[in-house]
Amino acid sequence: DAIEQLASVIQDELNVKTITTVDNLDGIVQYAYKPNLKTLGPKYGKLLGMLRKDLPNLAPEILAPLRSGSNVSIEMGGETIELEPDDVLVSTEQSSEWGTADDSGVQVAISTKLSPELIEEGMARDFVRHVQQLRKDADLEIENRIRIQYRSDASEIKQMLNIWSEYISAETLADSIESRQEIADGKSVSVGEFATVLSICLAN
Repeated sequence: DAIEQLASVIQDELNVKTITTVDNLDGIVQYAYKPNLKTLGPKYGKLLGMLRKDLPNLAPEILAPLRSGSNVSIEMGGETIELEPDDVLVSTEQSSEWGTADDSGVQVAISTKLSPELIEEGMARDFVRHVQQLRKDADLEIENRIRIQYRSDASEIKQMLNIWSEYISAETLADSIESRQEIADGKSVSVGEFATVLSICLAN
């Protein structure tokens, strides 16, 4: 409930587009289960060899409750074995397109795949950040409007500005964003992966 209520705050703080609640991350994360010999040895010493061999091969859904702190009963060697969470060591193998974390029964996965649209948005945010720093370095007042000049050989920068110019102008109080072949006293920055020279001046 807390995550849903504060989703917009989380999105702003972590710079993520969406937050979705799911029942589990089984489609993203694969789990491997191994017996903890230190705890199982004293309880099931004579079955330890069988546990070491067979427990990792059990269906993951059988052992899944252990991850949320619940006990699991299994049949092995003609005996019922009561497994507690500390009795099984759980490791994860995550998809290459996701980063995951698991703590106190809460699992989170973040997609690490960047679409062209997300890359462009990231470049726009970079552009804004650099312009805001130039405003700060120039000791401009918050209400001062500016003109932005830039130089970049990357077509990706021009494409991004075609889409995001209104956002950049609104965020930086810019009346114009102009491409220049030569910029005197410009600042060299990286916008995404692309070298760019930026300069600002007060709007007339």
